Amino acid sequence: MNQANRIARAIVWSPVVWGSLATAIFYAPIHFGYWSNPFVVRYFASHWAEYVTTTMFFIGAAALLLKTLDLARQFRILSAPLLDAIPQGGQNVSHCETLLARLSHQPDEWQESYLVRRLREALEFVYRKNSAAGLDDEIRYLADLDASRMQSSYALVWFVIWAVPIMGFLGTIIGITGAVSNLSPKELEDSLSGVTSGLGVAFDTTALSLSLSIVLMFAKYFVERFESRLLSKVDDRTSAELVGRFEDIATSNDPQVATVRRIAETVLGSLDQLVVRQTELWQQSLRAAQEQWAEQTAATEHTIEEALTAALSSSLREHAAALAEAEQTQLTANRKQWEGVQQALLQNAESVTLQQRELAKQGELLLQVVGATEQVARLETELNRNLTALAGAKHFEETVISLSAAIGLLSARLGQSGDVPRVDLQGNPRKGQAA
Repeated sequence: MNQANRIARAIVWSPVVWGSLATAIFYAPIHFGYWSNPFVVRYFASHWAEYVTTTMFFIGAAALLLKTLDLARQFRILSAPLLDAIPQGGQNVSHCETLLARLSHQPDEWQESYLVRRLREALEFVYRKNSAAGLDDEIRYLADLDASRMQSSYALVWFVIWAVPIMGFLGTIIGITGAVSNLSPKELEDSLSGVTSGLGVAFDTTALSLSLSIVLMFAKYFVERFESRLLSKVDDRTSAELVGRFEDIATSNDPQVATVRRIAETVLGSLDQLVVRQTELWQQSLRAAQEQWAEQTAATEHTIEEALTAALSSSLREHAAALAEAEQTQLTANRKQWEGVQQALLQNAESVTLQQRELAKQGELLLQVVGATEQVARLETELNRNLTALAGAKHFEETVISLSAAIGLLSARLGQSGDVPRVDLQGNPRKGQAA
């Protein structure tokens, strides 16, 4: 528990804080007029001594209430498993360290409880002596110490129980003094009211202080009984947890057995330390050998890696040269083959070009022939029509001569363009005669 937690816990569990808060809550409705009971105003709010008495009462009541809450919490701790079960035949005192560690792992708010503190102090006693001898006396001493702590924990309550009547008596003295000072023999009747008022303050403060102190004493009695029951149960639980837990071989017949046992345990402890030291040396030797082996392995791996790298590099270079040479040879052969293919394609292209030219010429001739044929057909149609007209006009012979000249001229123009269908100009004699 750090310092900040301790301060916060001290403030939270401070009876002065809670008592002052309770006093403020008690007097707030009286001063603000919500609680105007004459009895309450007379005995609690008519004189400053009553305010002080009431405040001290609430502080004492808060101390007892906080004490009761803490005791109830410690009663719940009694049922919690704190230590391991006692083995058959008891435990060696060397297990004290383990038991102390188990107690230290309990919650922080348990560490200052009666049970946990007593168990821890008893185990520390055994741990310091390295022997369970005198443990029973130590447990009784711790029980008496807790009883003393219990009595000292009520110091504030005792102070309040003592101070509350003192405040009452102080109020009484102040009231009587005020009454006596207000008494005037010459004006006796007029001064009686001041006298009675002062005596009222005196008796009221006394009655209030005695009443509150009696309440606190009864409350303290019950809380103290409650705490005594707790201490009794702590005594029983401590005896159940520790009595008979540790081996104690010392007897009244042979008191030297414990000494011999401790010497033997010391020797065994030294042997254990020697074995541990030897084990550490072996571990260091094995670790050094392992590191040396790792270094040698790393050096061997480096050498093998360099040799393999050199061999693979040489093989890769030779393989790359062979691949380059084969690639060059293949490229040369491919180039020659593609050149032959290219020449063949060029020759074929030239042949195709010549054929295209010849086909173009033949096409032109065919176009000329077609054009001449169309002209001849038109001429034949015209000639037939003219022959028909001439026959009708009885100029057949002149027309034949003209047509012959026209045909000759046409033949001369056509030249060698092909065979031209001949026109039979003889006609049918009968037709001519008929015409």
